[in-house]
Order: sequence, then C-alpha cells, then structure tokens
Amino acid sequence: MSDRTPESGRHDKGLAGSWPRWLIAVVTLAVFFTLDHFAWLLFGLVPDGLEGTPYLAALFVLRWLPWLIVPALVAALFFGPRQAASALGLTRSPLTGLAFAAAVTLILPIVYAVASPVGVAEEPAEPVLRYALFPGVFEEILYRGFLFGFLFRFARWGFLPAALVGALVFGAAHFSAGGDLNEALTIFAITAIGGFWFAWLYAEWDFNLWIPISLHVLMNAWWELFVIADNAAGTQATIIARFAVIGLSILLTLALARWRGPRRIRGRDWLYRPGLGTDAPQA
Repeated sequence: MSDRTPESGRHDKGLAGSWPRWLIAVVTLAVFFTLDHFAWLLFGLVPDGLEGTPYLAALFVLRWLPWLIVPALVAALFFGPRQAASALGLTRSPLTGLAFAAAVTLILPIVYAVASPVGVAEEPAEPVLRYALFPGVFEEILYRGFLFGFLFRFARWGFLPAALVGALVFGAAHFSAGGDLNEALTIFAITAIGGFWFAWLYAEWDFNLWIPISLHVLMNAWWELFVIADNAAGTQATIIARFAVIGLSILLTLALARWRGPRRIRGRDWLYRPGLGTDAPQA
C-alpha cells in the first residue's frame, strides 16, 4: 500500500488504486447500512432509568462511538492505519471549519432570539451535547466523511449520485421525528437538503470534514439554546434563516474558490468520474 495521504495530488492512484472501485462502493454501502440499522438496537441495551451524565455516556458509547470506530477501521483496511483519519477528512484544519461556520451562522441567534417562545434554555448543556455536539460530529463522520466521501473520492461515483444517496438516507433517518405526515415530510426535505449541502461543502473545501461538522454543530446548538421546537421543522422564519445560511455559505465558498484552489466539482464530475485523476492539491 502507498503512504500517500488522501490530500496528496495523487491520492486516488496511491490509495484506492489497489482496490477495485466497485469493491470500495460495495463495502462502504454495506458497512454504512449495517451501522445505520443497528445504531438504535445497540442503544436499546442501555438500562432503563438512566439520566444525566450516565445517560449521555451510554448514548456516546453505544450510539455514536461506533460511527467513528467502524468507518476508521474500514479506512485503515483500504488505505492503511496511518491514512484512516485523512481518508475520512479529519486531518484538515478544525479552526478553518469553525471560523467559516461561525461567520455564516451569525444570523441564526438573531432570528432565533425573536422566534423562540421561551428565550434561552435554562439548562442547555445536556441538550447541546445530545442534539448538537454528538450528532454534529458523528453524523458527519458517517454520512459525509464515510458514505459520501468514499463513494465520491475513492469509488469515483459522480457527485450527484454519491450526494443524493447520502442526502436521502439522512433525510429518511429524521422522518420519524415528525408528529404528522406533513411535518415528517418537511423534516425529511430540510434534512435531505442539508445532507446534500454538507456534501457539497465537504468536497469544495478540499475534503475538510470540519467544515460540515462545525456547521452542523453550531446550527443545532443555536436551535437548542433558544428552544425553537421539538423537531427540525420549526417556523417559517427559522426555515428562511437556515436557508439564508445555506445561501451565504455557498456564496462565500465560491468567492473563496480562487484562494483555496481549483473547484472540486466541475463538468462530468457531477455525474461520473472516470479514471484516477486528482481530487485535492498537494498537502
């Protein structure tokens, strides 16, 4: 196996070249759907009556930690242990992701402060951990770094098929949060669009997974801090605010494209990516 990292100019040839693209795709999809299916079955092993810190610890160990460990093991299998974190997009700058996310989400606390029926939550620590930090980190590792990333970067699917698979299953995972069919469909649409958007940002920011992680965490954290709603639907004003964040992030990403380097998704890359090619500039 090559020692080249996924960020190097020839990472596809150096890393994924030893494995057939179809095999990378099959293993990625099989592992993803297995993890996605059994996640809550594992959490069902938590004893009844747990609350507070013991509950959060059980949630972390049984629900979220496997979404890091298993993809890392698959990445190590394909690319070697030293390249696992890089293959998942975790070796880029976290500060870049945090700065970008903080800039484009500034509108949210302003809108939420007006839209919230109760104002700032009195005890936000547990809901922020449970609904913002944990899902923001581990959902992005599984859905974007692993599922979308492996299909797009290494199995060389086009962006649209790779991103749509991730977006649809991401939306479907949140469908049950709706109280009725209309609300469930709204939640599905919002989260599916969010999944597609996160995938685009991940690719265009040189496969820096900290970009979608930071956005996911901050957007969910503002939602929990201001007690907007019990699910992802929200009000018309909050939906508009979230779409404004999406628009601003896209404009800023495109504006910075010349400084960051060449665009990652161009021409036929939207549909199909033949050959080995290059995905990212030299690390």
